[in-house]
Amino acid sequence: MELNIRKYIDEEITKEEALELCQLKGSKLLELFNVANEVREKYCGNKIETCTITNAKSGKCSEDCKFCAQSEKYNTCIETYPLKDLEVLENECKEAIAHNSDRFAIVTSGKGIQKGTKDYETIKKFAEDMSKENIEICCSIGLLNEDELKTLKEAGVVRFHSNLQTSIKAYKDIVATTHNVLDRVETIKAAQKVGMKVCCGGIIGMGETWEDRIDMAFTCKELGVDAIPLNILNPIKGTPHGDREVLSVDEILKTIAIYRLILKDKNIKVVAGRESILKDFMGSAFLAGANGLMIGGYLTIKGRSVEDDFKFIENLKKIWKS
Repeated sequence: MELNIRKYIDEEITKEEALELCQLKGSKLLELFNVANEVREKYCGNKIETCTITNAKSGKCSEDCKFCAQSEKYNTCIETYPLKDLEVLENECKEAIAHNSDRFAIVTSGKGIQKGTKDYETIKKFAEDMSKENIEICCSIGLLNEDELKTLKEAGVVRFHSNLQTSIKAYKDIVATTHNVLDRVETIKAAQKVGMKVCCGGIIGMGETWEDRIDMAFTCKELGVDAIPLNILNPIKGTPHGDREVLSVDEILKTIAIYRLILKDKNIKVVAGRESILKDFMGSAFLAGANGLMIGGYLTIKGRSVEDDFKFIENLKKIWKS
C-alpha cells in the first residue's frame, strides 16, 4: 500500500507509523522532507529561534557519559576550570544580547549544582541581574530538586535544560551508568511544576537504533517539553564513542523530519554537528523541519562565527517566505 505522508500535516503520527517512515529512500524521502517543512510552517511559523550558551564550568565531571569530553574518567585533554566569575558570565550574556540571541544558557559540568553552594549562589545572582535584560535566561546545571528549581525560577531563570540523550531503555548501555535517566525525567517534571519551560532532546549517532530515536521523540512529546535540541555525535577521541563513524546526511535529515511530524509545534534545534557533520547540507536541516539553532559555539567544540550564522538565518528566512 502506498504510504500517505501528507496526512501527517494534520493527523497525529503513531510510533509504529514513525518507524515505517524510517525506511524511506529516494523520492519518498524528499517528500518526507517537504511534508516536514510544511508542518513546521503550519505549526511554528517562519521564525528561527536562536540560543547562545556558555561553558560556565568545564571538565572534572564525576559522571561517565560516554560521548562527553568533560568526564574525569576519560583522557580528552580539554581545558578545565571552575565556575566563571559573575562579571564574566554577565559580559558573555551581554554579548549574546548584542547579537540578538533569543536566549542565553549557563551550562556546567558535573552531576548538579546544589543550593547553598557558592556556584549556585553565583548562578542565582546572575539570573537576578540578567533577567532584567531583553533575553531569556536558561540553565543546564544537572540534576536539581523542586526547591532548587523554584529558587532559580524566582530569580529569573525562564527555561531549564536537561537532555534525555536517547531512549530511556538504551540510556544505561550507550550513555551513562553513574546516574539513572529517570533522575533526569524527575528534574524535567520538577522544572515544569515550578513554572519553567523545558528544553530536552538528545544525541543521535551513539549506536542507538531507529526505535531508540523514535522512543526519545515520543518521550519528549509525553513530557510536553518546549524545545528539542538534536545533537549529532561528533566523536571525541578518548571517550568510549570516540571511534564511531559519523552518521550519513540522509539519516540525520530523516531523523529531523520524523521528529517534526511527531513534535509538530515544538522548537526543534539542530545543535552540535550542524557545521562539522552536515557541512554543505546544513541548510537542508531547516528545509526538513528544524526551526532553531545554537549560535556562538558549543561546550568544548567551536562553532562558526555569529555573523555567518545570522547571514545564514536571513537567507533561510527568504527561502521560507518565498
